[in-house]
Amino acid sequence: MDKLKELSENGFYIAKSITPISMHKEIFLTFYDVLISMISRHKIRTDFQIKNIEDLNYPDDIKELDKLVFAVSDFNRELMGELYDTVAYCSAFFKLIGNPEIEKTARVLMSLKSYSTMYSVTHRIRMDEPKDEMRRAAWHQEIFHSYPDTRFLQTWGPVIRNSTVSNGTIEVCKKSHQHGVVDQDWEEFKGGGYAQRIIVKDEIVKKHEILQLEMNIGDVMFFDRHLIHRSGYNSSNEIRYSQVGLWNDCSYKGFRTPKPAFESRTFSPRDNYDMQMKKIRSQ
Repeated sequence: MDKLKELSENGFYIAKSITPISMHKEIFLTFYDVLISMISRHKIRTDFQIKNIEDLNYPDDIKELDKLVFAVSDFNRELMGELYDTVAYCSAFFKLIGNPEIEKTARVLMSLKSYSTMYSVTHRIRMDEPKDEMRRAAWHQEIFHSYPDTRFLQTWGPVIRNSTVSNGTIEVCKKSHQHGVVDQDWEEFKGGGYAQRIIVKDEIVKKHEILQLEMNIGDVMFFDRHLIHRSGYNSSNEIRYSQVGLWNDCSYKGFRTPKPAFESRTFSPRDNYDMQMKKIRSQ
């Protein structure tokens, strides 16, 4: 079936093997390197010997990476947000989401020209740990997790290791995009680690055929902003790594670039200024 027709009929299209294995190896090493630095910086003790990054073999040593993620997460869950943000602005991740085949496919599926500009929104690599219900994404439509009055296409794909039913691969309600925005509930932060969620009502989900879409690294799924989807339940003992993100059509009438909001995790520019001036003026 033609990719545009498949997207139109089912609400999603899976492009097979469009990101090279070498790119996933680079992402794997990026995570490992950042985590080693975090463990050293925060003096995190581990009950295992951390393997030298130069001795790693990909994909054989993915579990070595899992162990580092578990160690940091167990030490201080808030550090996981810092890990997310660090990787999201690393050159290796830019190369992944800017892969020419991803760009080309997204433009075709949005009927854009080869020179049409697309804007990246919320591109991240999710790390879904085993048995974690608190941060599991419930049934939702991405339209409420983006900016209003925009035209975009969402992407999802496994990174570092394949996504399976066992480790909680993405689940979709086939053809649900055909009904546009559906009734759903806004659920605020509960505390205790639960994320804010906007959840499609169960009676709506039950009307659709649910698909659990297993994918291999290299595969990327493109889907409609109205497609109802969620994270599967990770019943395995391994972490599921997956890239998510939206490509926006900059030529769309309602598109306005969001304002980036960067905030220091240590001290502000003003604090830095005050400290430096105090040193200079006390001499």
